[in-house]
Amino acid sequence: MLLWILSDLHVELTRGWDLPSGAERPQFDVLVVAGDLIPRAELGVKWLRERVTDRPVIYVMGNHEAYGTDIQRTLEKAKAAAAGTNVHVLENETARVGDVTFAGATLWTDFALNGDAHRAMLVAAHRMNDYKKIRIAAYRQPFLPHHSLTRHLKSRAFLKIEMRKPRGGPLVVVTHHAPIPSRARRLGLYDPGARLSDEEVLTAAYRSALGSLMWPEPVANGRPELRPADLWVYGHTHESEDTVIGATRVVSNAKGYGPWPPQQRAWDNPHFDPNLVIEI
Repeated sequence: MLLWILSDLHVELTRGWDLPSGAERPQFDVLVVAGDLIPRAELGVKWLRERVTDRPVIYVMGNHEAYGTDIQRTLEKAKAAAAGTNVHVLENETARVGDVTFAGATLWTDFALNGDAHRAMLVAAHRMNDYKKIRIAAYRQPFLPHHSLTRHLKSRAFLKIEMRKPRGGPLVVVTHHAPIPSRARRLGLYDPGARLSDEEVLTAAYRSALGSLMWPEPVANGRPELRPADLWVYGHTHESEDTVIGATRVVSNAKGYGPWPPQQRAWDNPHFDPNLVIEI
């Protein structure tokens, strides 16, 4: 199966670029969009339905989908807009296409990447738009770091359950937030004892270290064997990544903001490939 993988298209902050179509569109079987398509996820569903009508689409909300709205309400509207169509909006849910199971979630993070989750949550609450522009409880309350932590823990539990289920084909996990540390951290190119700036601390609001879900875990204490996903697609960090951790191939292909000519003639990630297709 050929998967066309994209994320962080940020069409609200893009001008003069659109999804490749016609002869410029790659050959693919399923389009996978790992979040941050546009604020209000129901508008993301509309945008996708207008452009891809002949193939299944897997769509996971990013943080920006909830900007200016209630996070649960926009998810409900997106699901209603996608009902009965080729677009599958997934939040702690699966969709099966052929013999491939797609498990999707925004994921958020556990804030624990740098070993000080408390500080990371305080910095995120002060500095990140997520905790200023998103509402919960039918718009009555602001969305705060402890709410995103709760969502992360639910999503992580969901993914573990899916990885322990019997399956007759590949498992593809799609999340918006990154499940792995940065390449520099993975290579040990940092001083673990150094005092981190607030900017460095904020990486814990973009990434978690979920490598333990990428290695097989045998049957133990009555729990079934954990079989990692064959592929894990993510976005959010506006980077390109293609690596293998344990038994899982981990891929990101994020465009980021732009282009917005004449001020910005390219997009954030110079390595973004609008036609990236991988085979699963």
